[in-house]
Amino acid sequence: MKITQDIDTLINRFKKKDKVALAKLISLIENEPDKAHEVFKHFEGISHDSYIIGITGSPGVGKSTLTGKISKKLLEEGKSVGIICVDPTSPFSGGAFLGDRVRMTDISLHPNVFLRSLASRGYKGGISRAVFDISLLYEAYGMDVIIIETVGVGQAEFDIYNLAYTVVVVLVPGYGDAIQMQKAGIIEIGDMYNINKKDLGGEDIAVQIEMMLDDTTFQSGWRPPVSMTDAISGEGVEELIQNMWDHKEHLELSESINEKKKNRFSYKIKELISSKIEKLISESFINETKIKEIVDYAVDEGKFKIYRTIHKKFEDVNFEITKK
Repeated sequence: MKITQDIDTLINRFKKKDKVALAKLISLIENEPDKAHEVFKHFEGISHDSYIIGITGSPGVGKSTLTGKISKKLLEEGKSVGIICVDPTSPFSGGAFLGDRVRMTDISLHPNVFLRSLASRGYKGGISRAVFDISLLYEAYGMDVIIIETVGVGQAEFDIYNLAYTVVVVLVPGYGDAIQMQKAGIIEIGDMYNINKKDLGGEDIAVQIEMMLDDTTFQSGWRPPVSMTDAISGEGVEELIQNMWDHKEHLELSESINEKKKNRFSYKIKELISSKIEKLISESFINETKIKEIVDYAVDEGKFKIYRTIHKKFEDVNFEITKK
């Protein structure tokens, strides 16, 4: 009962634009995701849509600095901005260095911005499990724009594509040619490409990407633009933002924005189902204790039997589900 009362109190303060209440609700759904439905049932009458932008790229390309400069320009345009920055987590301590506020000190206290840094906690896709829920909280709060900054791209880090309407891939000079970018898997996910730290060069990378895009067929009718910025000085940021609005207009005129929204919710529903099944299996059929028993047996004498053991466990799961 007390938890419900606490949530109700926070919701009342949240609806009055209390940032402390927003921060506490974010912490609640991040640490106790099973209580998310207790929070979001209070917002079912809200129809506000925020525009969601994803900023991704390899570590060190200047994503945080660029996010700060983009946000500052949006604030100058009178827009409210919700920022979600995901930092990598130590595989040993589980902690993370949440350093984004260091690079965004000039906007972090602005009344129309809210910045949340998150630890990825080992979650695949470069983004925290709570990102979708936090973006929903930002929408309920009434943010005009939501910016999601990922940990950094890699072979499996495409989840931002499922969560954002416009994905900006940030590159820098000195990270190899565009072939290396293709191998890293980042060419395919961008709605636009931005070469940051242009004071170090980068024209050759821009030309290579343009050539690759020239050889690509875009079924959506949108050809990703290539821009160049210097995030520290702010040079080129206005052009980048204009490219974002152009993409937003394209999505709206082509009605592709609805597909983006459907894709976003489909992603979350599948993630919810997977997490519920994982929890059910770990609690009812094969918990950490049982896994340790199988591991000990495998190390001692049965390493080739782990497949049969797990297969048998899932046969038991299927039998129990069928009975129900």
